[in-house]
Amino acid sequence: MSKIKDKSESTKFSIVRHGFWKYPILMIVLLITVIVMGIWVGSPNWPRATIKNSAQMEPGGTIWAVSQELDGASVSYTDPYAYGMKNPAQRLVIGPLESAKWFLSQKQRQALSTYINAPMTKRIEWAKNYDKAIQKTFPVSKSDYTPVPKMSNISMLRGNFGPVPVIADTILKLAQNGYLETYFQGISPGNTFEYTNIWLYDRPYMLNTAIRNGLTDDQWGMIKERGFAPGPWYLIIPAVAHVLLPAGSTGPGFIFWNSLFAIFALVLFPLIPGLRNIPKYIGLYKLIYAVDPKKSKRSEFSMKGDHYDDNIRKEHKKKKNL
Repeated sequence: MSKIKDKSESTKFSIVRHGFWKYPILMIVLLITVIVMGIWVGSPNWPRATIKNSAQMEPGGTIWAVSQELDGASVSYTDPYAYGMKNPAQRLVIGPLESAKWFLSQKQRQALSTYINAPMTKRIEWAKNYDKAIQKTFPVSKSDYTPVPKMSNISMLRGNFGPVPVIADTILKLAQNGYLETYFQGISPGNTFEYTNIWLYDRPYMLNTAIRNGLTDDQWGMIKERGFAPGPWYLIIPAVAHVLLPAGSTGPGFIFWNSLFAIFALVLFPLIPGLRNIPKYIGLYKLIYAVDPKKSKRSEFSMKGDHYDDNIRKEHKKKKNL
C-alpha cells in the first residue's frame, strides 16, 4: 500500500494494495488447505445407479415398470420424444428383446412374436390388465415412498395378460445379467447414459433412493449431495426458480426465471439508488479501500452514492481559495 502526499502535507493512502509478494504464499496456503480438506472431508463421488443393481435390488419394480411402459403409464411417456426415443415401449422393451432374440428361449421368442403381431388395442389391454393386477398387490398404507411389488405376489397373478408377463420377466433377466445396460449405451444418440437414466426413472428404485437421501424437488434436492453434507449452495437461486416459481420445473420456465434474475443482478441492480449502496452500508468497501489510521474522521475519499460528500467538496474549495 503506497502513500501519497498532497500540497497540504496530509497523508492519503492509495486504493490499490501492492502486495504481490504475498500471492505465492497465499497460493501455497490455499493449496495445503484444499488438500487437507479433501483428505479429511472426502468427495461426493457416490457410486452411480445401474440397471443391473436396480433390477437385482427391486425385481418387482422392474416387472411393474415394464407393464407401464407397454400401456403408456410410465414416467418416460411425459416426454416420449426426448433424445429421439419417440416410443418408450418400442425403445425400452421391444427393441432390447429383438436385439437379444438370438439367445432367448423358445417360450420367450414366442411371447415376443405374439405381442408384436397383435393389434395395438390388444397390446395395451394386456399391459393395462397386468399393471392394474400388480397395483392391487400393494399394501394399503400411506407413505412417501413408491410401493415396490413383491415377486412372490406377482407370480401368483392370473388374468388376461397375454404374453406381457413373459416379456416383463425376460426384460428383468436381461437387466439382471447386465445385457440391458450395455444395449442402451450402444444405441444412445448422445450421452452414453441417456436411455439408461430414462429406464431407471421409470422404476421405483430411483425415486425411493432420491427420497431416502432428500434429493427430490420438495426436499430441495438441487442443493444437496447424496451421502455428502455440504451440497452445492451456489444453486440456491436456480433451486428457488425450479421449486417455487410458476413453470420453474420445465425447461423454458427454468431458463426464463434464471435469466430474469441474471438481468436484475447484472443490469438493474447497479442502477437502483439505495440497493447499489448496500456494499457501502455493510462496510464491504473496507476490503478494497485503504483507510488512513491517523485520521479519526472519514477519509477524504469517502463517498456517498456515486458522488463526494458535500462537506468534503467544501473543504477542497477552501483549500483552493487559500
